[in-house]
Amino acid sequence: MVSLGISSGLALTGVANAWFANPNFAVADISDGVAKLPAFIADFRRDRHALTSIALGNIASAAVDALTVPQSVAFTDLFSFTRGSVAEYIDAAGTAQQATSDAPRFDYRNGYRQLLLEGPATNLFLNAFAPSTQTVAVVNGGQYTVSCRGTGSLTLSGAATGTVTQSTPLTFTAATTSLTLTVSGSLNRAQVETGAVASSFVQTGAAAATRTADSCRLSPVGEALVQKNAVTLLVKGQGIQGSLGRLVGVGDEIIRLNTAQTGILSGNSLLLSNLTTPLPASGVCIGWNGSGRSGSFNGGTVNSEATVPAMTGQVYLGRNQTGLFAAGRYDGLTIWPFRTTNAVIQAKSVAYS
Repeated sequence: MVSLGISSGLALTGVANAWFANPNFAVADISDGVAKLPAFIADFRRDRHALTSIALGNIASAAVDALTVPQSVAFTDLFSFTRGSVAEYIDAAGTAQQATSDAPRFDYRNGYRQLLLEGPATNLFLNAFAPSTQTVAVVNGGQYTVSCRGTGSLTLSGAATGTVTQSTPLTFTAATTSLTLTVSGSLNRAQVETGAVASSFVQTGAAAATRTADSCRLSPVGEALVQKNAVTLLVKGQGIQGSLGRLVGVGDEIIRLNTAQTGILSGNSLLLSNLTTPLPASGVCIGWNGSGRSGSFNGGTVNSEATVPAMTGQVYLGRNQTGLFAAGRYDGLTIWPFRTTNAVIQAKSVAYS
């Protein structure tokens, strides 16, 4: 059973047997106490999607009860997805595959289906899918992460020292401009990239190569729902990280990590929880209306403030418009076009089940 909602006394007409009519999706509308369905459901784990039947031009003026009669749709009805390059993911059989440009990656690295979203990355290791010992030029003082796949290892010397295996990537600050990586044993992937995170592998040949950023923007209807005056929004994922990364982004609003990735917030001021990244399997739930907003991370205490979020602008999952990325694997995104209670917000903000 999909544990994405709480319901009491829900009555539905015409959709009673649909998967999205499961009472577990319904939550109480704080304005009248009645349990209502979401208007937007993206369930990546089970490859199921639903959206309000109200047309875009009527979203702003439609009554809540009209908006909460969803219908089954495709991923492409919920999101506009682009990426300017191929990108690697792990399929259901545990095999590495290359997704074509503009194709979302439904990744099974954790043993179940999740949407993998990442920022851009350049692999400096040449012939990375047939690794051999080599020296890579780096910037003195720059931050880099080295990772590999296979049963062997990479031994670092020069700009950094240490040993990298499949289970132990290494992040370092370069001490010189030359990094030597000595291959031992059997490796089928090797990567040297800037930053503090080991991302999915980028295939290279005789020159470095770049994987461009994933862009998962909500559809116009999805954006219009987020921009309502009263909304409850739930996102679930795993392994998410990124300095200032936006899990759900409209400028600086909705759900974000702080610079040091020690706290998860809504907007610039509402601290939901202190934490360490990457995030564990968890959920974040935010609700707002004209009285302010409340939110909870991973079932923690609900925090509230009187600030009403400014929700105009483009809405993305895993980033914002300007490219502040919260890279990781996402399980789902659910939007109710009303604010629910703080008790429900806390109950919803748990890992996917």
